Order: sequence, then C-alpha cells, then structure tokens
Amino acid sequence: MKRSILADSIAYFFIFLFLYTGGIKLTEIHTFRQQLSSSPLMASLAGIVAWTLPIGEILLAIALFIPKWRLKGLYVTVGLMTLFTIYVITILLIDDQLTCSCGGIIEELSPKQHVLFNTICMILSGIGILAMRRQQPTRQFKWLTGTTAIGLFAIVGWWLFTAFQAPVVQKTGLEGRLIPSIPLLLTDSTTWLNTQDIPTGKPFIVMGFAPWCVHCQRLTIDIKDHIKDFKDTRIFYITPDWFKNMRSFYEFYKLSQYPNIVMGRDSANLFFGFFNSHTTPLITIYDAKKRLKKVIPGQPTAAQLAQMIDN
Repeated sequence: MKRSILADSIAYFFIFLFLYTGGIKLTEIHTFRQQLSSSPLMASLAGIVAWTLPIGEILLAIALFIPKWRLKGLYVTVGLMTLFTIYVITILLIDDQLTCSCGGIIEELSPKQHVLFNTICMILSGIGILAMRRQQPTRQFKWLTGTTAIGLFAIVGWWLFTAFQAPVVQKTGLEGRLIPSIPLLLTDSTTWLNTQDIPTGKPFIVMGFAPWCVHCQRLTIDIKDHIKDFKDTRIFYITPDWFKNMRSFYEFYKLSQYPNIVMGRDSANLFFGFFNSHTTPLITIYDAKKRLKKVIPGQPTAAQLAQMIDN
C-alpha cells in the first residue's frame, strides 16, 4: 500500500466522521445542548460547547481535506480523540449508566465499544501522521501500517454496521433526566401508583401503548415469548385509553401471570405529553437510578429491547 493512499484513506475517514458528527450535532443543537446539560462535567459549559464542538469538527474536516493542512489536521485529530477518550472514561468512572452525546449512529455503541472506537481513531490518526512523515518507508513499515489500518477499519465498519441494524432511538434531549411524576390507576381499579415511587436499584421499561395498536399487541406477544430475558426488569405499560379497554388488553394477554409487568391508566395523558409524541408503542428505558437512557418509537423485537437494557 502506498504511503499516500494510506494517509489519504485515513484522512478521508476522519473527514467523513467529523462532517457526520458535527452536522448531526448542529441539526439537533437543542437536543445536543440538553444532553450536555445532563453531563456532570459539561453542564456549566453546555451552551458554549454545544456550538464550538460541532463547528470545530467541521473546520477540522476542512483542514484534513486540504493536502497542505492535512498533517496538522491529523495532529489535531490525535489531540481531539484523546480528549474524547479521557472524557468518556471519566464519565464511565463517575457513572457507567450515563450516555454520550457524540451524535448519530456513534451513540448506539456500547460504553466499551465507545472507548475502543475512540482508541482506534487515535491509533489511525497516529498511523496517518507516521505515513505522512516517513520520507522513504520500508516495505516492512508499509506492510505493518497498512495491515493495521485495514484491520482497524474492518472493526469500525462492523461496529457501525451492527449499530445500523439496531432499532431507531429517538433523541429527545431528556436523556439523563429522572422519570416524571405520573399517577397511574392500576388494573385492580383501586390501587394508584406514581412513577416517582418506582424503586431504584434495577433498570426498567415504561411503555406507552394503545389497547388496539397492532404493534403494541405484537410486541406484547414477543415479550411474553421472551419473558426470561426480562426476569430482572420491570415493565410498566401506560395508556391514556379508557380503563375498560386497558383492562381488556391486560386480561386478553394474561399479563397477570407476569409479576414484573405492571399496567396503569394515565388519565391525564402525561406520559405522551412529556415526550411530545403520539406514537405507539412509545418505549422508554430507564437506568437503575430512574434516569432516562433511551426513547424508542415503534416496535423493536423483544430480543433487541432486552439487549438495549443491558447496553
């Protein structure tokens, strides 16, 4: 592999990466700012970082595109990816349930994958610098750097491919926030449960549904078929529909057989109002400290849902 091809390939990878993540952040600037506000390290700087980081990423992509600035751009890339890696590791040490705000499909990586992804980017940018600085590369040097880069690109490509296969996750800017207070009338018609009284210690799912929603019905059947995957997860069904319709759904699918499934009527429609959504099912995943992790509109499979609870 020729040095110029290797350096160009790495540079164009980062050009695409920074244009993509920077563009996503700018198009979802309100959500990005909200995510930063939930970070224990970035809350006080959320307004500044929300604009400077994506603009900086786009400017760095432009620098990498211009050949005479490419080497300096790679040096900046090493520094930036190092800072990103330190930030992610620090966040995970503070609380491994906090989510990142990198933008786009990158956010679908697991915490470990995220750290490894950033580390790979640091290595790739380092290889790009070596390839550009080496005036007369030996055959061994070219083979080592070339095969290493190909292997790292393959790993990143596989991770991104699997991330694309995951269900759509809706970014609301509310990630990291505590579950809102919603009073629920349970299926016995006498017991009330407020969502703020859900105990901490284990992650749980809150699903907004409609009794006559076909997707809600199919997902419920799928969850029942894979109920062992949710043995440590409580699932709260919430609907603003009439009580008798909710009760009919509960009885038809025999949900009383599953003690980890709780159903309640949200008469004021606070749940869908909080998320400003009318989509059913509207699935929200909360961590063990009752903070929002993900919002999933539509119908994932039960297996996908169980996996997202763990990630």
